[in-house]
Amino acid sequence: MNAETRLQVKNHITVAMNKKIHDMTVENPFNEDAVFATNPFGARIVPTEVWKGSKFERSFVTTLGQGIFEQIGKIIAQGTGAHAENQHASNLTLNTFQTQTIEQIVERQGKEKGKKKDAPNVKKEIKKIQELSIDSTISMSVISDLYVKRQDGHEEFYSFKTVKPNKDQSAIAKKNLLYLKVAKPECDAYFGLPYNPAGHGKSYGSQSHKIPYKYFDMDDNRFVLVGSDLWNRIGRNEDTYDELLEIFDEVGQVTRKRIKMEYF
Repeated sequence: MNAETRLQVKNHITVAMNKKIHDMTVENPFNEDAVFATNPFGARIVPTEVWKGSKFERSFVTTLGQGIFEQIGKIIAQGTGAHAENQHASNLTLNTFQTQTIEQIVERQGKEKGKKKDAPNVKKEIKKIQELSIDSTISMSVISDLYVKRQDGHEEFYSFKTVKPNKDQSAIAKKNLLYLKVAKPECDAYFGLPYNPAGHGKSYGSQSHKIPYKYFDMDDNRFVLVGSDLWNRIGRNEDTYDELLEIFDEVGQVTRKRIKMEYF
């Protein structure tokens, strides 16, 4: 990242965290009486600090997903010289055989139980769907959390999800990816998770979270980007992920102290 991009990313994180701290200390402060009312047994045997920390953690995770990661992706992509948008709407046209097949594939995968013999092969699914033909067509709009158009005109679509996405989130991401790749074969479309809950450098691993394995081969980085693969792809640089961690650490030197003093 260049100096201007780093500063924009840092400012965005700082502003988001200032709002979060204000919300948790002024607008919606911790209420110990409410814990005793809603969890009368637990509140009596576990220190208050546990419940207080849990409330902040839950709220903070939501802020990361909705107010930080997608927007940081936009800033980083713009820093490479690309055009980037959050919540970008793509107007697509597919034939009815294709849309029906996509719906059937995703619905069938969602119903499958137990461990699959083979991981979903998205590339083969796309090829199969692209070969389907009929005159009847349907228009639709697909919303991408991050859209990037590189200087050479190449388009990239990113569906950002929590690192342990639920079934509905995973299914929607799969449908949107198939819609985009069938309608725009030359584009890149990704299911993106901002970090790896199994640990950096490790396989996402079904033991970490099994649900997305119904729809994706989580190790296939042609369609799934996790952690460093995601950020380095957006930034078009193998150091982007490490630089992003450095920026978070810089902001954290201030916010960690503030949270301890103002919230705890």
